[in-house]
Amino acid sequence: MSRNQHIFMTGATGYIGSVITEFAIAEGYTVHGLSRSESGDAKLLKAGAVPIRGNLTNLDVLRRESAEADIVLHLATDYHITKANASYDAAWPIDKAAVEAIADGLEGSNKPLVVTGGTLFVSPNPDGGETTETSPVDPEPINNRHQAEAHALELAKRGIRVIAIRLAPWVFGRGGSGVKLFTGISKQAGEVMCVDGGKNFTTTVHVDDAARLYLLATQKAKSGEVFNASSATDVTFHEMWETMATALNVPLKHLSTEEAIAKLGPIISKFISMENRATGAKARDILGWQSNGMSILEEICLTCSQSQEA
Repeated sequence: MSRNQHIFMTGATGYIGSVITEFAIAEGYTVHGLSRSESGDAKLLKAGAVPIRGNLTNLDVLRRESAEADIVLHLATDYHITKANASYDAAWPIDKAAVEAIADGLEGSNKPLVVTGGTLFVSPNPDGGETTETSPVDPEPINNRHQAEAHALELAKRGIRVIAIRLAPWVFGRGGSGVKLFTGISKQAGEVMCVDGGKNFTTTVHVDDAARLYLLATQKAKSGEVFNASSATDVTFHEMWETMATALNVPLKHLSTEEAIAKLGPIISKFISMENRATGAKARDILGWQSNGMSILEEICLTCSQSQEA
């Protein structure tokens, strides 16, 4: 129960944040969402939220809104994987200052601060099994966002109930995110690219299920806890790309790792090929979280069908 609690959220206008906003308001929360533009303001107002104009560099805004909130959900980052030669190193100073400003507003309150990371920076299980929240960090991660999670969890020492959600690399549903992006790319190219045979498994979660996990974490999680937002770990990239190629009626083009890097760059080629099997069992066992959304293969079929009709 929300008891009319007030949430301040960064990333509230984004893909996942907008669904959290929808669900939170339906549960009786008041939501203040950080917004960088008039279009963001309009989106939040339409959802029933209160737009707060600013961005991650407006530290006074972050401090003020966090101090006034009962709960802070921090989803925004200055990092964007689709940027050419994307490196988290450039985004880290901005992200670090932003979460510290949020902590300034929450200090000593024991109020929940839920921060966002990803399962992709964890080393694959060498035996091919699933990884957990305590599995080691990959020595050569796709980016260095794990340092942001570690830093945020240290802020619990300031009297804040800090919780981290690690999102699956493939958050899908409602026609958005990576499925939509790669459907568009593949449709335009007239082919679907499959790297290194697509033999590796990946982790997926429906956006609705991920959104519910954020709210559950504020209600039930202890400080310092980390939870994987993971519904499934049994889908291979070959299954995904073959499903997409069939649905779009285009060929499946196999690329070696070297060919993929030359064509797509090192970040994207790694994103669409690296092994990641992060179990969501901890969230189910401790928080009572359930994943109820459709599978990613069903979402690929639906998205491709809609793109063909457009």
